[in-house]
Amino acid sequence: MSRARLLGLVIAVALAAGCAELDPQVGALREDASVAGTDAGDGGDAGDGADAGHAGDAGDAARISFARDLRPLMNRLSTDATGHGCRACHYSTEPSHPALDDIGLDLATLGALRRGGATSGARIVVAGDPAASILVQKLEGTYAIGARMPRDGPAYWSADDIAKVKRWIAEGALGADDE
Repeated sequence: MSRARLLGLVIAVALAAGCAELDPQVGALREDASVAGTDAGDGGDAGDGADAGHAGDAGDAARISFARDLRPLMNRLSTDATGHGCRACHYSTEPSHPALDDIGLDLATLGALRRGGATSGARIVVAGDPAASILVQKLEGTYAIGARMPRDGPAYWSADDIAKVKRWIAEGALGADDE
């Protein structure tokens, strides 16, 4: 078999295998009024991700901000009765970080969270699709691998806390990598 023919065959197989993974719902993220707490008519642009989640126009105020709304939940200590955070196990900035050491999931910054860990990879947060996001599945205890998070729960995150995460993801999982 010639090299060109072999290369063509390899490319065809790779494309065919990749097509099985394609999601028919592609394109710019549209805000969906069916997502709890969102307003499809707010005029904000959820598709660009640039510095979103920070107060700017009137639509941004209604959006979930990673830095303002979610980071405080993640920063909670294991002694917090409202739900344990992620800091004690997943922050590279802490002296001890057992989960980071075990599975490579660093949650110290939003950029690190987006990279995911050994079992999640970039599927940790699937912008626009909370149900497909492993972060939500781990918080709800529905992910097939490992324990519900936080591992030292209960107390686990409340339904309201998880709803904020879901809404942030549904809105496009916006925020700067250094948040």
